[in-house]
Amino acid sequence: MFEMLTCNVAVLAIAGLYYAWKDRVGKLSLRRHEIRERVAYMLWVAAQRA
Repeated sequence: MFEMLTCNVAVLAIAGLYYAWKDRVGKLSLRRHEIRERVAYMLWVAAQRA
């Protein structure tokens, strides 16, 4: 019984770490995407004026 509880707690801890990491990577990826869109728009506006 104790071994099964220990295994479940370990699996839960690993899953929690994985999802926390995945959330962080997702937020960084979204931020990079937003920055790329802003730079592309800025370049497009500058090209339209030229």
